[in-house]
Amino acid sequence: MKKLKYKRAYVSISGDYYQIGFDDDPAEPEDPTDVDQVMDSLGHFFLIQHDFEFPSRKSYIESDDENLIGHYIVNSVVIGRSSFTVKYGPNDKYKVNIEYDETTDEEHKELINASTEMFVNVEVI
Repeated sequence: MKKLKYKRAYVSISGDYYQIGFDDDPAEPEDPTDVDQVMDSLGHFFLIQHDFEFPSRKSYIESDDENLIGHYIVNSVVIGRSSFTVKYGPNDKYKVNIEYDETTDEEHKELINASTEMFVNVEVI
């Protein structure tokens, strides 16, 4: 199992597009038009993106770890107060345990709600 640690967990919803993300709360680049500065500002991150506009159970996994990236079905998610474990890919090929600084009650609720919308098998511990 891959273990990752971040400062924050967050949810972003825009219409039919859902995103659950984890990162170290990176600073904004000085020049947002400079591609190198933008890429450097991303730092350490893990994202799960799902678009409900297209009928597919697959989510897009994005990360600074290139070995974890791709379009996959998320098989299960376990959400704790400061942890998120996701298994995805054929036969749970990828198992990622993410720890993050404790969320507020509202952030925790948003993470649970988005997860239950995005994935079939969600457990809250």
